[in-house]
Amino acid sequence: MNIAYYLKYRPQSLDDLVGQEAVKKTLLDQFQNNKLSHAYLFVGPRGTGKTSTARILAKMINCELVNRQSLIVNRKEKNDKRYSINDIPCNKCEICQSITDGSNLDLIEIDAASNRGIEDIRSLRDKIKLAPTNSQKKVYIIDEVHMLTPEAFNALLKTLEEPPKHALFILATTEIAKVPQTILSRVQRLDFKLATVNELLEVLEKIVKQEKINIDEQALKFLVKKSDGSFRDGIKLLDQISSITGKITAKSLEEVLRITQFDDLLLLIKNFSEKNSTQSLLNITKQLEHGADIKELMLSLMGILRDLVFVKHGLGQELVKPQFTEDKYEELTKVSGNFSNQEIIGILDILQKALEKLKFASILSLPLELAVVEICNDNSKFKIQNSKLEEQPKIAKEIAKEIESAVPRTTENGNVDILKIKEKWTFVLETIRPYNFSLEALLRSINITECRESTVYIEVPYSFHQRILEAPKNRELLEGVLSDILGRGIQVATILGSRPQRKEDVANVEVAQDDEIIRAAAEIFNSDTVN
Repeated sequence: MNIAYYLKYRPQSLDDLVGQEAVKKTLLDQFQNNKLSHAYLFVGPRGTGKTSTARILAKMINCELVNRQSLIVNRKEKNDKRYSINDIPCNKCEICQSITDGSNLDLIEIDAASNRGIEDIRSLRDKIKLAPTNSQKKVYIIDEVHMLTPEAFNALLKTLEEPPKHALFILATTEIAKVPQTILSRVQRLDFKLATVNELLEVLEKIVKQEKINIDEQALKFLVKKSDGSFRDGIKLLDQISSITGKITAKSLEEVLRITQFDDLLLLIKNFSEKNSTQSLLNITKQLEHGADIKELMLSLMGILRDLVFVKHGLGQELVKPQFTEDKYEELTKVSGNFSNQEIIGILDILQKALEKLKFASILSLPLELAVVEICNDNSKFKIQNSKLEEQPKIAKEIAKEIESAVPRTTENGNVDILKIKEKWTFVLETIRPYNFSLEALLRSINITECRESTVYIEVPYSFHQRILEAPKNRELLEGVLSDILGRGIQVATILGSRPQRKEDVANVEVAQDDEIIRAAAEIFNSDTVN
C-alpha cells in the first residue's frame, strides 16, 4: 500500500524538523535541564509542523533509551550537556515506534473541531487521573484547540490549573485570537513560522531524490510558490504530481495545478480598486466552479482586506508578514497602496452585511455578487484614491461630508478594533447564545460605533434594548467576550440611536411603554442566565 508523502516523510526528531529553530532550541534546552512545562501552546499557520513537534516531544520524554539509568546519571560538570539534538528521541525503542505508528496508549490526540463540547473535556479530565500504561508520562495533544466551546474551555482550565505530575498537555491552534486569555496565562506559548523558500526547497529536494521523481528545478520552485510557506501543502502537491509520466516541467504543472485561492482573491481586490465589476464577477464565478465554498470565500476575502488594514496602519511586519511568504507579503503591500483606509473599511462593511444575508439567501452566491457590484459601483461613496477628486471639488466635498456623517469619529486603532470585533461577531453571538439566547438575539440589531482603549460604544435602536444591555449580568457577559477578542479589559457603554422611524414603529413603542406584558418581558430578559 502506498503511503502519502506527508505521512511517510513526517519529521521523527528535532533534527528532522526543518526551520523553527527557536522552537527546537527552546524544547531541547528545557529537556536537557529538566525544566519542561506541564502545558504548551503551539501557535502558527497550518502545515508548519505543530503536531509533528508535539509527537516528537512525546517521544523525547518517554524514550526508553534516554530514560535508561546509564544516560540519566547526574553529571558534575555544569557545562556538560547530556544529549545532543541527534540523540533524542532514539526512534528505535518500543515506545518511540509505538508513537510513530499511532499505537501508543499514553499518547492521546484529540481533534477539537469534532470533540469540542464540555462532555468531551470532562471525559478527558476523568481519564487523566489514571497512570500511564507503559510510559513515563501521558501526553495529550489537542489540535485546533480554538474550536472548543466556552464551557469546554472552562473545564479544560481546571485541568491545566492542577495537572497530575504524570501528564503533559500540548495544545495547537492556527487562530490564537480565539483562545481565551485564561488559557493563555496557564501555558507556555511557542510560535511556529511559515517556511522560507529555501527551507521548502530543502525538504522537497530530499523527497524528490528519495522517490526518484523526474522534475526540473523550475517546476520545483513553482511547487514551492504554490505551497504558501506550508511544508504539508508542499509535500502534498509533490505527491499529487509525482504520478505524471515523463519529465515534470513548470509548464506542465501550470496545467495540472490551478492558481491558488490567494492569487484569485488578490486579483479580485485589484479589480475592486479598478471598479471592474465584470472581471470581479467572473473571478467569483471561476472560484465557485472550482468548488469554493461561498461562505469560506467571503471570509477569506475579508481576511485579506483585514490584513490590508493592518499593513496601512504600520502593523504589517508584526501581524501580517508571519502569515505569508516574502513575495506574497510584497504583493499585499503593493495592493494596499491602491486604497485609502476609509475605502477598505467601506468594502469590509459591505461584505459584512452580505455575509449576514447569506443564511437567508435563496441563491447562495447572490449576496456576494450584489456586494461586488456595490463595491465596484462608480456612485459608491467610498471612492478609490486614484479617482482624481481634486478635479471635482464640489463632488469631493459632498463625498467627504457623507463619509464624515457615516463613520464614527474615533482613532485609527479604534477603527482596527471595530473591524476586529465585526469580523468576530459571529463568534460573539455563538459564545453568548448558550448563556443567554435573548441577549444573543438582541445583539443582532445593535451597531458598534466607537472603540477606545478601554470602552466599546454600542448603539441600540430603543431604550428597551439599552436597559437589557445595561443589566449587570448581561453587561458582564458581553464585556468578557469583547475583552478576549481585543486582548485587554473592555467596558461596554450604550448609546440610544436616532434612526429613522416609521409611524407604526412609533406607535408600537408608545404602546409598549405602558404595556404590562412588555414590562414582564423586560424582567425575563434581565433575569438569571438562561442555560
